[in-house]
Amino acid sequence: MSFAEDVIRVIRSSMEKIQRPDLFRKPICGFSAADDPRYKELKTVIGPWHCLPTELLPEAKTVISYYVPFTKEVAKAPKNGGNLALWAESYEVVNRAFDFVGEQVVHFLQERGYQATGFAATHTFDPKLLRSPWSHRSAAVISGLGTFGKNRMVITEKGSAGRFCTVFTSAEIPPTPMPEEEFCLFLKEGRCGLCVKACPANVLAEDQWQPFACYDHCLENAAVLTSERNDFKDGDVCGRCIGVCPRRYME
Repeated sequence: MSFAEDVIRVIRSSMEKIQRPDLFRKPICGFSAADDPRYKELKTVIGPWHCLPTELLPEAKTVISYYVPFTKEVAKAPKNGGNLALWAESYEVVNRAFDFVGEQVVHFLQERGYQATGFAATHTFDPKLLRSPWSHRSAAVISGLGTFGKNRMVITEKGSAGRFCTVFTSAEIPPTPMPEEEFCLFLKEGRCGLCVKACPANVLAEDQWQPFACYDHCLENAAVLTSERNDFKDGDVCGRCIGVCPRRYME
């Protein structure tokens, strides 16, 4: 078993301990070099506030990106505003799980003499400027896990309904090859566009991404969800663009 396979085993076994097969499927994982020039390009594509891997871990040689795909039931939950509570529950459970998974991966690497650190799964952004020092989705694409869709979400070989997280390490792990195909049907063939029509905040129309309108709508959902259930910590989710995506769930 290669070192990369050992890391993947730790990620998968850690997620299994969460014991929520009703919400999640087996994680997939990708690797990229910390000095991949695309990380430097993110300072232009996203903004100068986006960090390089070595700004988060000076000794970083590899970026480990992992994706936890949702089950078919969860993947279809937000379609047309359907079971938003199930979608929100999946987000909250996996965000907490990522804290545990990250700790296990970091511990595994440190036990073997490598430097390692994780990055929080969510709410790492400035709520006024909507700026985060790290994009898990961009790291996932650079690490070969998938391609960006029309809705700015990442579509992987297991679909687009799921969550990403990242660990940085001084261990050198061979990069994962990039996907050979474009997963988004709109970007690949010019057809589909269901996510554009489904967006209740109209943030994808005319190719103009409007993050503040998207976030405002998510906050509206949070207000409704938290008023209905006191077990939701945040609930600022939506997912309608994913709920209608033909690639939301892939085996």
